[in-house]
Amino acid sequence: MNIDSEYKMLKRFEGLTGIIPKKIDCCINSCIAYTSTYSHRDTCDFCREPRFDAHGKPRRQFSYMPLVPQLQGLFSQEDMVETLLYRHRYTSSPGTINDVFDGGIYQSLRDTFVLVDHVRKPYKYFSGQNDIAFSLATDGYLLFGRNRKGPSATPILIQIYNLPPTIRTHQENLICLGVIPGPKSPKDIASFLVPFESECANLANGALTFDSHEREMFWLRAYNIFKLGDIIAIEKLLEIRGHNGYAPCRSCQITGVRNKSQNKTNYYVPLTPPTQPNPHWDPLQLPLRSHVHFEEVLQQIDEAETAAEKERIGKRNGLRAGYLHLSERRRVGSIDFAKSFPWEWMHIFPENVIPTLVKHWTGKFKGMDAGKEDYQIADHVWAEVGEETAAATANIPAAFVRVLGNIADDHSSFTAESWSFWIIYLAPTLLRNRFPKSKYYKHLCDLVWIMKKTLQFSITHTEIDELEKRIAKWVVKYEK
Repeated sequence: MNIDSEYKMLKRFEGLTGIIPKKIDCCINSCIAYTSTYSHRDTCDFCREPRFDAHGKPRRQFSYMPLVPQLQGLFSQEDMVETLLYRHRYTSSPGTINDVFDGGIYQSLRDTFVLVDHVRKPYKYFSGQNDIAFSLATDGYLLFGRNRKGPSATPILIQIYNLPPTIRTHQENLICLGVIPGPKSPKDIASFLVPFESECANLANGALTFDSHEREMFWLRAYNIFKLGDIIAIEKLLEIRGHNGYAPCRSCQITGVRNKSQNKTNYYVPLTPPTQPNPHWDPLQLPLRSHVHFEEVLQQIDEAETAAEKERIGKRNGLRAGYLHLSERRRVGSIDFAKSFPWEWMHIFPENVIPTLVKHWTGKFKGMDAGKEDYQIADHVWAEVGEETAAATANIPAAFVRVLGNIADDHSSFTAESWSFWIIYLAPTLLRNRFPKSKYYKHLCDLVWIMKKTLQFSITHTEIDELEKRIAKWVVKYEK
């Protein structure tokens, strides 16, 4: 084919696929998209930059790639239609979690009538064999290397659970709805997702689609059951105030304390607070949040008459006064604000817990000393650990891990993959007999057990109960 311009190529693509990008005006700094509440604004509510240039044209636009035609396109391939039946044919094993379809959210939805814009439909979630379960995932990424202060962009991806777990995370099987442009991360990401929420409502009602395998038309229905991202991304999706706030957790209603004597503003949540009357938190009996709780608090914020009252309610409950109404953030009842935003393994363990432990062990954590404990590793011993780390990968196939540097000299090049491999496969050997007391080495090994258990492809309810207890015990010992 001789197509002599990019414009003609894009038009041909649109004609063949029915996927026509939707151009949406957005802030020049990507703070907001001019949808919903913002649709009639001429300036950004956050940075005050004008929406239009001197000629009346948008200064920046976000290209949204519609989800419905992309899902419909999957049913134009006979082999893909057969593959998508994985969900329909999946058989649960009682007492075992092998896939998302064994989880409580999916199982409860199957017994629930579909709710769209507060209207109950005469059919239940996933009652059709071609119904699709999917998650939305988003996260900012740096455009140039690892410069934390550099420009970033934010992709919006769809992961389809109807595909077998062995292929559903492959790049060719992820659907991209667009990339929120830089140079900064969005201030109100929900404004960019307004067209997505509209499509979720359309898909819950049903989109007429041709099944190339059965050679017939059917009503395609698809439901978003999870929203995925790191802590920062989820805070923006849920309007959580943040992990340094008074009520920082999206899963429970624990509250923090701060160092008032030094005028510190960050809140921390120790299980045993240093001052009274703050409560002692039992890690196995935390006051969990519920979807109803989220709705009630957001409704209270919406109805508050003054900004001060909105701020008071929001701070007490750890939520922000959202610019978009609650109904625009959840038009379909498949999303549970308390349960549909799972915690993300990579940032919890290899990018937070492990580097923090290394800083503790080497006496470099925010200038803190060891207190009454004796867990710090001597400098000359840690230097040996660094040399042995650098030498360890010489005989390990590259398929398992990339080359690791000297962790004692500089671990800035360590990625999440590097930290995971080091803590699980190297640290139990490298740090044996290196701590002043053996209990700290055991504490390390307990963490390795937890990480391995959470990476299993299959896990029983009994193992989950044990995992919960061991995580709580590990945190209590860490705090001590």
